[in-house]
Amino acid sequence: MNDGRPSRTLMRVWAVVFVFVLAVALVLFFLTWADRDRVPALSFAEDAAAGTLTVMDGTKAVLTYRYGDQLPPGLDAKQARSCYIHPLYSLTGEALTADFPADHLHHHGLFWTWPDVAVRGVTTQTWHPAEPSLRQHFVRWVKREANNEGAVLAVENVWRLRESEDVAGETVTVMVHPVSGEGRSIDVEIVLRPIGGPLELRGAAEENKGYGGLCLRSAPLLKGAALTTDRGRLTEDSTGRPFLWADLSTPDLGVAVFVSPDHPGFPPAWLVRNSYAGVLNAAWPGLDGATLFPDKPAVLRYRVYIHKGDTSAGRVKQAYDAYSAGRDR
Repeated sequence: MNDGRPSRTLMRVWAVVFVFVLAVALVLFFLTWADRDRVPALSFAEDAAAGTLTVMDGTKAVLTYRYGDQLPPGLDAKQARSCYIHPLYSLTGEALTADFPADHLHHHGLFWTWPDVAVRGVTTQTWHPAEPSLRQHFVRWVKREANNEGAVLAVENVWRLRESEDVAGETVTVMVHPVSGEGRSIDVEIVLRPIGGPLELRGAAEENKGYGGLCLRSAPLLKGAALTTDRGRLTEDSTGRPFLWADLSTPDLGVAVFVSPDHPGFPPAWLVRNSYAGVLNAAWPGLDGATLFPDKPAVLRYRVYIHKGDTSAGRVKQAYDAYSAGRDR
């Protein structure tokens, strides 16, 4: 008999629907509330006046790319430099690199320059200020993307001879990965393409050291730190020995440079030092030199690995093995 009132079954159905809708609404509310102040894991902070772009992880800086001319007060204008990374920060925010250190004014954090460059019939360099002058200049941003999955910045630079003629193009791509496990990976790709004719690069002939190319100059924080490579712990500075990777670390923190297996001349000879300061230089093309042509650019790939603890605690070997096998790209 139907007396006009809803059946108990129908009332139960509406009760279930009501509870379900309420639950969904509450979940959405709490997710929105939790997200209200959330900062993307990786983002950019630019200071256009200073010519710098900093990659941020939340409120912590990861690295700063210096695209504008940098010149500390009191230095000669010929020392002005751009197109390098400094500071590079530890996982806990300490600066790992030095810029314009008094003992070597031409060292600039994580940089890539060469001490012997032959082009347009002259021999000069980008490593030191030289005559005729040759140095890097920023042209434009190719890419700037950052989110919770990582950050990518890519720039187009030129090598300018006598501040008037562009003799090489340089595309640099930096990919910053989120912290994972014991460290953070930062991939660096440098593509060098001569403009208007060939260009020759050679490592430093001084005492047959052969240095040149990607180089990391450490901050005082890492002075006297342990030097370790894929061949084991080094007890003194090393010049001209081929390594797959090299690491500079204290018991609390460290930084390593890995060389990609597709790097020309793999594995390159290295200059690795901690006698006056920490230096990691994956020297290329070394004393043999290399001639680059406009239709055949040089592609140089590396990974900078910032980690907790020393080489063992930071699992540097395991991180390189994963990188070289392409398991974490």
